[in-house]
Amino acid sequence: MSSMTFGQKIFQPKPPIQGSFPLDHDGDCKKEMLEYMLCIKREKNDNSKCRLQAKEYLNCRMNNNLMEKRDLETFGYREIVENEQNNK
Repeated sequence: MSSMTFGQKIFQPKPPIQGSFPLDHDGDCKKEMLEYMLCIKREKNDNSKCRLQAKEYLNCRMNNNLMEKRDLETFGYREIVENEQNNK
């Protein structure tokens, strides 16, 4: 029996909107990733309470060329960036 059924749509995979990014094989950002994961566990999966750790993880990935460098405001970290600038 054929695995294709008449009228069934064929799945066409599409790349992610932001593109793919390399895995952290060398563990360059392992410390930041673990801090974020511990925060998520401590806060019972409420990621809004772990935004600083997530920002640090993204910064680490961008600084180690594990993802495209972008302004953190495009990730929704405007208020954190503004607070850091105001505290300087």
